[in-house]
Amino acid sequence: PLRECVVSEEQAAVLFNSKFSSQLRSLNQKLPGSRIVVLDIYTPLLNLIVNPTRYGFEVSNRGCCGTGNIEVSFLCTRLDVGTCTDASKYVFWDSFHPTEAAYKFLVRYFIQQGEIG
Repeated sequence: PLRECVVSEEQAAVLFNSKFSSQLRSLNQKLPGSRIVVLDIYTPLLNLIVNPTRYGFEVSNRGCCGTGNIEVSFLCTRLDVGTCTDASKYVFWDSFHPTEAAYKFLVRYFIQQGEIG
């Protein structure tokens, strides 16, 4: 299947996020009056990928653009052959970047969690 997670990279991301959060707490204490916020995009994005239909998406294993597996950024436009007709049904626009609909979901998620607002 496409978009399988690589366990070692997944574990590295979790470890990095844990250590990074610890360092930011320390930095917040050293800089009174500052508010440094880290948003954990890993967890809600993984949830979207694993359970797309729960959040109104239909496709999470490939991007809307082109083949959805290799194209990235400027290689993807709405005019490319194979670009889907409704990007709002996809979690990813290209092989890497979330769609506008996925970003809207993530922003709403962070607002509901009280992490931004």
